Amino acid sequence: MRNVLIDVDTQHDFCDPRGALYVAGADALGPAFRALVGRATETGTKIVASIDSHAFDAWEFAGAEARGPNGEQPNFPPHCVKGTAGWLKVEGTLPARSRFVPNVRVDELPVADALLLEKEVYSLFANPNAHAVLDRLGAERYIVFGVATDYCVRAAVLGLRDYAPSAEILLVEDAIAAVDPAGGERALAECVARGARLITLATALRVMS
Repeated sequence: MRNVLIDVDTQHDFCDPRGALYVAGADALGPAFRALVGRATETGTKIVASIDSHAFDAWEFAGAEARGPNGEQPNFPPHCVKGTAGWLKVEGTLPARSRFVPNVRVDELPVADALLLEKEVYSLFANPNAHAVLDRLGAERYIVFGVATDYCVRAAVLGLRDYAPSAEILLVEDAIAAVDPAGGERALAECVARGARLITLATALRVMS
């Protein structure tokens, strides 16, 4: 069965206690993140990673004049501003053969072991190239990890289910962290209700062997 590893927002602003929008417990997941990316690299499993990416005046930020496409104004602190240290991926999650896919439609997709999809909202499918990237990879199974469970991980899983109704979606429960524990539990229940299966890191590594 053809696997694709889905890495959700493993960036310093979310995963470092000094980060602008730190997700509690995410710093302890570094070994799990590295193990998953390392195993994917060893086995030739393709990686699709989402990269939260904002300008300094993004509509998500507190004090911004603009609102989101549906009138949203979440008032988050400035985070993952493109080019800053907080925007960068954490150690061990950036394979040597990686390419960035910007948040604008491109005529020709790059070829690499890992494709990094820039996004400005929760779902990686907000990147207009997401469907084309996944179409080309032709996966039958998606293995999902990262942060935050109740926001972007949830959006990735539900987006994958809408994109590939018959695919197997595995969510690595010991390689995710939630902003709000109760919200995280609700998100996991929703993902499972939509057909995702919760697995351990050990199982994920075995699946990719």
